[in-house]
Amino acid sequence: MKAHRAAVARRERAVLYSLFVIATLVFLFPYYWLATNSLKSEERIFRTPPGLIPYFGVDGTSSEQDVLFPADLSNFRDVFTKTPFVRAFFNSVVIAVGHVGLSLFLCSLGGYAFAKAHRAPGRELLFKIVLGTMLIPGAVTLIPVLMIVSRLGMMNTYWAMILPGAASAFGIFWLRQYIAAHVPDELLEAARIDGCTEFSIYWRIVLPVIKPALGALAILLLIGCWNNLMWAFIMLRTENMYTLPMLIYMLQGEQKTDYGMVMAAGLLATLPLVLAFLLFQRSFISGITAGAVKA
Repeated sequence: MKAHRAAVARRERAVLYSLFVIATLVFLFPYYWLATNSLKSEERIFRTPPGLIPYFGVDGTSSEQDVLFPADLSNFRDVFTKTPFVRAFFNSVVIAVGHVGLSLFLCSLGGYAFAKAHRAPGRELLFKIVLGTMLIPGAVTLIPVLMIVSRLGMMNTYWAMILPGAASAFGIFWLRQYIAAHVPDELLEAARIDGCTEFSIYWRIVLPVIKPALGALAILLLIGCWNNLMWAFIMLRTENMYTLPMLIYMLQGEQKTDYGMVMAAGLLATLPLVLAFLLFQRSFISGITAGAVKA
């Protein structure tokens, strides 16, 4: 009987793992298609059959094959020589680091206050108001935020991309739930008895405990900030301030589009996000699962 149950369990695991592998291949295929097309000339991109596996060698009779195609690095060379890609990459990094860092600081402060500031009058009402702002569409606040940024003289600056939305309701809610579930009141009371200020408690005790939630939130904020195209089009006016999404969009001409350059620039622009997720996937997964605990 035990042998039969073990055999059934092995078959179920085999089927489950097979489904996981199939789902992984399906989700990875668009990225593989982007990578392979970035190594093709524009003529070969639209050729039938297009070729699926690149190789580095002399382009001879292999051009007629259905699967193999010779890799061409000219698209990457053109991206660096014909466009301000390095400057756009630098702008995206500055904006992403500034926005994510400021958001984590403000959201963790707000989450700590809403989770553990028991003596604050009207705390629950204010928290409900903050949650209520999540129901407001972003298009409604677009014009007011634009007017504020313009009157503060921050148009076409990094601050115009970093400051708006830094203290997000979602981030405050996320960290408030995590802090309420994972930071015991007894630990905070012991710190207060020892003479710690509230900011010292937040900085020395709360932040180390909530690192998984901070890591998960950082990945989500990074993806949103790195791919933010609409707000960059509104705030940034000169070419030296372009971000990567703006640069890739500008490569799409009205009359003719160099799809090879678009593919190469898109591949280079997505690599930092992939590397960030691979480096912090453990924190992301633990933060996602632990943050689902209801306080």
